[in-house]
Amino acid sequence: MGKLLPIIEGHFSIGDLLREAAERSIELGYVTETIPEIDAPAMSGMILAEEVQPGLLVSGFDLTYTAECRLDAKVERSVCCAVLLEGSGEPLEVQGHPPVTHEIEHVVIFGFGETKICTRPWHRGQHAKVFSVTLEPRFFERFGDMVADDGIAILERYIEPGVHSASLPWSRRIVDQAHEGLVAPYGGSLRSLFRESQALRFTLEVAALLQEEEQLIRKIGRRQYDRVRHARELLDRSLVEPPKLLDLARELGVNVSTLQANFKAAFGTTIFGYVRSRRLEMARILIHDHGLGIAEAGYRVGFTNAAAFTVAYRRHYGHPPSARR
Repeated sequence: MGKLLPIIEGHFSIGDLLREAAERSIELGYVTETIPEIDAPAMSGMILAEEVQPGLLVSGFDLTYTAECRLDAKVERSVCCAVLLEGSGEPLEVQGHPPVTHEIEHVVIFGFGETKICTRPWHRGQHAKVFSVTLEPRFFERFGDMVADDGIAILERYIEPGVHSASLPWSRRIVDQAHEGLVAPYGGSLRSLFRESQALRFTLEVAALLQEEEQLIRKIGRRQYDRVRHARELLDRSLVEPPKLLDLARELGVNVSTLQANFKAAFGTTIFGYVRSRRLEMARILIHDHGLGIAEAGYRVGFTNAAAFTVAYRRHYGHPPSARR
């Protein structure tokens, strides 16, 4: 327990990371052409890394980089589930594998079936907020023969020989848990229990999403699933002014009726219902987390009439937008 880096906050250098890593037998390399001294300030913010159970590691950071540099890391056999919450991240360069990109608020799974060297570059002024959970082989070994054909079994496949990666569909629960996982509301042993519970909850949600995705692929086929997932991603990018159904179907290369049927089979709602639900969810965040007025929040998510927004909100949540539940 206690492997990796402790919580670091403030301004620090690459040297700080290397010294902490050396104390914990973590192999890190350092490559840069723009910082003359390894102890020169390179970033500011917060870094978290902690082994909360044997083979279960939680890590994350909320950083603004103050210099151009690259960090090499030797990664042993493991699977990492990471989500970029804010900012931007450069593609992860993996030895012998195409670069792995991050899409904001989507979990990216990196599976290493063997030891690999990974490189993460960053740029001056770049900001990134990331939460991740890493599972080592000994985490899966505890289940023994109890690992069935479920999400945990799917995660375990990512540590089979080779390098594997995948991006999961957007999930509000996973995003919320990732934000919570970077918060430490307790101290001492309570903080350790909190970190452990957050890592397990996050892992559970990722495993459940993997299982759900696999079941949907079996139900409607990989090709149709990829299409409706792409449709959902296109809708998420333009919720205020979503594309017309005919235009969406044309872009995906499928007719409207097939797209509607497969979308409902995959996600349990119509395309119109999905767009409205996501709009109302965005409005709820704008009102209760960012303090916007009801009419302004409704307008921001595409409602031109405050009364219509209030009616839709009440129907969806069971209470008016002025009441927080």
